[in-house]
Amino acid sequence: MTETVTVEQALKKGRWQLKHLPMIVTFGIIGGGIYLSYAKIFEGWIIPVGFVLGFLSGWLVWSYFVNQWKIWAFENVRNVHELQRKAVEEKLIWESGSWFEKTEFKNYQQKQKLKQLEKKFLEKDIFKDDISVPKETVIFYSRIAILFLLVLSLVMNISGIYFLYEKEYLGLFLLGVGVYLTYDNVKKLRDKSPQIIINAEGIKLKDEKLVKWNNIRNDRVFTEIRGKNSTTYLAFNHEKIDIGELDIKTQDLEKMLHVYRVRYENTL
Repeated sequence: MTETVTVEQALKKGRWQLKHLPMIVTFGIIGGGIYLSYAKIFEGWIIPVGFVLGFLSGWLVWSYFVNQWKIWAFENVRNVHELQRKAVEEKLIWESGSWFEKTEFKNYQQKQKLKQLEKKFLEKDIFKDDISVPKETVIFYSRIAILFLLVLSLVMNISGIYFLYEKEYLGLFLLGVGVYLTYDNVKKLRDKSPQIIINAEGIKLKDEKLVKWNNIRNDRVFTEIRGKNSTTYLAFNHEKIDIGELDIKTQDLEKMLHVYRVRYENTL
């Protein structure tokens, strides 16, 4: 089969089938239980039952679709290592060998197909040069992000002063956080130096020496999700740099990592 599906296209379909759809089912059933209770159709016991059935049903939906998605995605995407890594990072699937992987619905045909697709993981991912990527990429702090945080810190400072005037101790906390945010972001706003430089030689972080590509391992861009909060990082070797306040998009940075490494390898 012609492999024409990109990693991002496969992940987009996976997010719908393995994240959004299970959530819709889960909260739909929970909401139904709450409605039935308030409508006096059932007693209050329907609410906890709705929670249990909701989460169980959501898990069953994920279990049903997960191997359908795996087979379609791994069959149609060329860079299966990148796809699998990102799918695990986004919690669409579990790592191979995980206990949760055993809860997946998997019939005989699917088991055989997945076994055949394991051969694709013996091949390395392939990346190509792209002439749209410049010879060197210099990344600075995002002025828009910093100005937004400065406005937020100003609001916190004003709120803190107001609460202190009203003799509320919450004002001390708000003012403390606001002053710190103001100092930190003014410092960043005045920083005109590059935070990251990437080219065909390697990666250079601010105030550090250039690390050449032959010394760089496991370079990647990933998002770490903790509850409702998420942070996106550039990682390589033992480095882990928060890029949330930098003037670069996640997909663009990841593309640059691939392109510059290819350009380095082409010089060998």
